[in-house]
Amino acid sequence: MAANPEAMLTEVPSSLKQLARLVVRGFYEIEYSLIIDMLVRYPCLREDDLCDLLKFDKKVLRAKLATLKTDRFVQIKLRIETVEYGKAVKVNGYFINYKIIVNIVKYKLDMMRKKMEVEERDATSRSRFKCSGCDKQFSDLEADQLFDPMSGEFKCTFCGSPVDEDESAMP
Repeated sequence: MAANPEAMLTEVPSSLKQLARLVVRGFYEIEYSLIIDMLVRYPCLREDDLCDLLKFDKKVLRAKLATLKTDRFVQIKLRIETVEYGKAVKVNGYFINYKIIVNIVKYKLDMMRKKMEVEERDATSRSRFKCSGCDKQFSDLEADQLFDPMSGEFKCTFCGSPVDEDESAMP
């Protein structure tokens, strides 16, 4: 039988919870992962409740939450609660937006992939030079230092022998 569609909309898959925990554990200090663990367990928590659960100093907790908020792992929902004598008070509730976390991870992985492709392309397309005398290798960035304007050839800066392009280093 099909599950209740309303329950499917409000329930967070365990894989997304695990993703949030792993990402924060991998890139942040332990205090941040404790905060995320509590927010995974309890979908929306007030600052005071987080302080009570984690036994953090309020200033420390605010600093950690600010960092997580800046990095878009945690978001704030403003709630109005009634306290003693019917007085209304604005309270910040912290929660995890899993869709944004998935987008952040996808973006970071895509940036890493692009960076690796650029590095690989640069490494394979660069010329290498090798000294015929002492077998010292030079990159194309060092070619200006190897060029001898008197003879019009590339010469080794160490032994003075001619330097040729290294064919084995080509892709």
